[in-house]
Amino acid sequence: MNQELFEARKLQSLEKEKMLQEQAKHNRDEFHKVIVQQKLERDLEIKVEQDRKALVMDHANQLKKQMALNEEKAKQDNRNRLEEGKKIKDKLANEKKILEKLKQEKITELKSHDIPEKYLSDLLKKKMVV
Repeated sequence: MNQELFEARKLQSLEKEKMLQEQAKHNRDEFHKVIVQQKLERDLEIKVEQDRKALVMDHANQLKKQMALNEEKAKQDNRNRLEEGKKIKDKLANEKKILEKLKQEKITELKSHDIPEKYLSDLLKKKMVV
């Protein structure tokens, strides 16, 4: 009977040890699953953060390009305005030159007809304003 009790306790002890080993294996497997899941989640978070940073950088680059284009357009508009102003100034100078030439021709013509100087004085004093 003692032998049977000894054998039963030994069998019970072996079963308990086997059960503890299985529980330990199950716990290890569960731990590894959690580790793998956390790694996948971390990798996904890193990818999402990288994608967000890429979008932010892309948006920043687009804004920089837009600012550069706007700046270049403003410079071109300024150059066009200055060029237009120069054209207008040149045209006015040309018109003034033509008027001065006509004035001189008229004075020469009047002098050639022996018109007295007192009648020419107003014409001589006249400034050409364009």
